[in-house]
Amino acid sequence: MRRLFILLAAVFITANMFAQAPQKMSYQAVIRDSSNHLVNNQAVGMQISILQGTPSGTAVYVETQTPMTNANGLITIEIGGGAGFSTINWANGPYFIKTETDPTGGTNY
Repeated sequence: MRRLFILLAAVFITANMFAQAPQKMSYQAVIRDSSNHLVNNQAVGMQISILQGTPSGTAVYVETQTPMTNANGLITIEIGGGAGFSTINWANGPYFIKTETDPTGGTNY
């Protein structure tokens, strides 16, 4: 009986862990300017949107960030830190991530 209880508890805990919605998503990109040169060691403006249905679908979440590139032009950000990310119903997908970048650090995406 004890083994059965332990087995059922393990199954319940495992099933519960898989049902969790993501709190944030990691994202990395190499940033280049319009001349295809790396944007090194400077802030870049980014707008990230979660689109529902199609790659050009309705934006259900939008956030902006100004990350700093490294010596290789790489940025690393976490998507989902803004208000409203936790209210996305992931069961109503598919969802697509759209990223827009201003290599000068502004908002000219």
